[in-house]
Amino acid sequence: MHSMTPEDCTRFVQIIGQVLISDGVLGDAEREHLDRLMDELKLDDAARKAALSGINMDSPVEERVGALGPAAKGQLLEAVERAAGADGETSKSETMIVEKVRSLLS
Repeated sequence: MHSMTPEDCTRFVQIIGQVLISDGVLGDAEREHLDRLMDELKLDDAARKAALSGINMDSPVEERVGALGPAAKGQLLEAVERAAGADGETSKSETMIVEKVRSLLS
């Protein structure tokens, strides 16, 4: 995870968070996945708080994906696919967001 702007890092975490909560639950494995992602992005406490507070199931993922820079877009599909299976199973709602992201990036 490199060459992303701070804004892209925030949006990236929010998109991944949206995938993780799309089944209505943020389990321990999913929370750990999100924490690891924020570690990889080297987010400080303030940036983590800002990213986490913006995670919302009803947020239009299209806007967030559209606002990402090229570096973030290049890493997004793999990241959402990993997130969808973070708890060992992929729900229908998680699959729907992954497919939406895939179509937005193609």
